[in-house]
Amino acid sequence: MAELNSSMIYKQIKYFLITIFLIGITPVFYFLGAYQSELDSIQFQRQNAAKHQINYSQKEVYSIASQLGTSLKLLSDNRVLLQFIQKPSLKNRELLESLWALTVTNYSYISQVRFIGVDGKEISRINEDNNKATVTPSNELQDKSNRDYFIYAQTLKANTLGFFGIDLEIEHGKIVIPPKPSLRIFTPIEIDNERKGYLFFNLDIYEIVARVEASLEAGYQLEFINEEGYYLASQDKYKTLGHLISERDSYNVLIETPELWRKMKTQNVGEFYDNQFFYSFSKIKLDGDVGSSSLYLILTSDNSLEITNLDHKLTFIIYESIMAMIFIITISIVIARYIAKHRTTSLESQLALAALNGMSAIVITDKNNRIIKVNEEFTRLSGWREEDVIGRTPSMFQSGKHNKDFYSVMWQTIQSEGLWEGEIINKRKDGNLLTKILRIQAICNHDSKKEYFIASFFDITERKELENRLRELSEKDSLTQCWNRRRFECELSNIIANDSFPKEIESSCLAIIDIDYFKRINDKYGHDIGDKVITEVGRILGEESRHNDFVARIGGEEFAIILPNTQLQEAEIILNRLRIAVNLYIDIKVTISGGITDICNSREASYKRADLALYESKTAGRDQISCFSSDEMAQIA
Repeated sequence: MAELNSSMIYKQIKYFLITIFLIGITPVFYFLGAYQSELDSIQFQRQNAAKHQINYSQKEVYSIASQLGTSLKLLSDNRVLLQFIQKPSLKNRELLESLWALTVTNYSYISQVRFIGVDGKEISRINEDNNKATVTPSNELQDKSNRDYFIYAQTLKANTLGFFGIDLEIEHGKIVIPPKPSLRIFTPIEIDNERKGYLFFNLDIYEIVARVEASLEAGYQLEFINEEGYYLASQDKYKTLGHLISERDSYNVLIETPELWRKMKTQNVGEFYDNQFFYSFSKIKLDGDVGSSSLYLILTSDNSLEITNLDHKLTFIIYESIMAMIFIITISIVIARYIAKHRTTSLESQLALAALNGMSAIVITDKNNRIIKVNEEFTRLSGWREEDVIGRTPSMFQSGKHNKDFYSVMWQTIQSEGLWEGEIINKRKDGNLLTKILRIQAICNHDSKKEYFIASFFDITERKELENRLRELSEKDSLTQCWNRRRFECELSNIIANDSFPKEIESSCLAIIDIDYFKRINDKYGHDIGDKVITEVGRILGEESRHNDFVARIGGEEFAIILPNTQLQEAEIILNRLRIAVNLYIDIKVTISGGITDICNSREASYKRADLALYESKTAGRDQISCFSSDEMAQIA
């Protein structure tokens, strides 16, 4: 008997060693490789994230410079300015200053718009402060003839754009306090080849930095550095402008981080890190038609943030490997005892085998659909720990995205076929939604009665989000980035389907807009200018409309706007405002005509009325908005 027990123990040990070797060798190499891979990839991930952020910042700065250069040239060629120069009446001055006020309101980083005569004296000037545009009285206009930037502006040829490096704002010969760094862009103004003056934009560097930083991920600080290493703009404003303010001259990258500065002087783009911070830098050049201004962008992030993230990931890998080894040892003991004693397959071994083969998140419930077991992958994906869910039903994970019929069909399938597979949206512990592929399998006892249910799933949330983003791209017009006609038809159908149209409830309106004499524009200026006109009209309609209005391009030069919860009279006011905005903002003479109607329970009828109203605007001379309500249509019918 003792020899039999010794033989059984010997066999169990032998089977255990063989089993643990066969099962454990792959996970051991896997976790060792994962651990080393995480160590090797963390620096690459850090550099990738930094490159992405610095590239985005650089593109944002260039985008701002391009927008302002375009806006400056548009204003310099605008007939309002030319009329003021030729006839500087009070009415023309007020019209010019109103146009400039709109410009500084739209671009918060423009601190001043000025027209300076050929003698260096300011003729007109608009200041921006706290999103408020103010006109400088005539008696406060100054003589700038001795300023470096004006002397440089005199060297520019006609129709050219110039940049002047970052400098302090000076009013009446004194530096503005607190110091305010500005970047100036300007262009000459000429009429019949005779120079009349210069149009200037003063740009608030702090506003530009704030604009770029607002679009960055959390944890990054943006700073502008000049070619001598001094700070031009930073969150800490007291260390800026050391090259102009003597008491700040110690704030210099060369002094503070010499190794970073050496790398910046030898590379236009790169990264550098020390024990405390991680730096990513890029040299940018703001080019005008004549001359340029160069500076560095530096993004700084806390090095410890990435180290903390690394520690967390490594700890998680170690924890997973320990849990996996415990699991493997346990399974190996069970398998060894099973082989040694020739035990028949039991219900418990079936459950263990199913858990062993499962590589996804697992939830096991009893015959009453009460949760009795979950695995670690389930906790990772859902956020629910085992002690939070034991004894409860899976209905606690419902997101509200599926109706009762959905769950009824699911359980009918499980009861009849013993298996259900499909896509479902559940709720995580933190309230966020989890889209997953779910498989529920019934486990039966010897009497073929269902004793347990094993649910396994894997997360497809990111894939679904990507599909939704791609779907949105397919619904945008490639030229104007407005919604396309297909999306417009869907939106109009949804408005009609979701609206019962009782008179006491505020109605929605539909507007159709057409660019007047667009064929003439194409014939006169060419199709490339025609495309730019369409693009600019689409941009103005999108930016000047309300945030809940739906703007779509439905034809060549035809646009449609759905105005939800809007009365016809209010819609007419809004469309006239858009019409005026197109007249003001587009360089060449462009007008639009439009037709408006209230949306009824027929998509075709609503569209037809709006089209008839548009036709009325065109026959009445264009550059106007007409209305055609459903009540008028009923009276005609």
